[in-house]
Amino acid sequence: MGMLDACPDALRADMQRFYGLDLDELGHGLRIRRAADLAANLPEQALVWRRIDPRAEWDVQTLLLAQIADATGFTAWSKTKEASHRGAKWRGRIPRPWERHERVDAGRVAISTSEIDDILSRPRT
Repeated sequence: MGMLDACPDALRADMQRFYGLDLDELGHGLRIRRAADLAANLPEQALVWRRIDPRAEWDVQTLLLAQIADATGFTAWSKTKEASHRGAKWRGRIPRPWERHERVDAGRVAISTSEIDDILSRPRT
């Protein structure tokens, strides 16, 4: 699946923002190969990369700042009384955008196979 199929709105906005090109001109005033070359080389700040891969939501600087903040926070926490308790876990890490699915799943409650069987065996109305 290409950019034009996956996120046409973001690609249109990026081509306008970074190159001043209108995708409505594709095939007329704008050659398809040129548009494809430009799209493939959009800068990392382009919206299209974030839509294709959630890990691209942060640029390198943002990721490094989060890592610095995490390291500083962990170091400060490790000097507290709370950190000295057995099994203590530091929970101050800045969540990354690509980890959203993990946070959603963490709040779910698992049920046993027998409970699922019971639910599925109930009469349907």
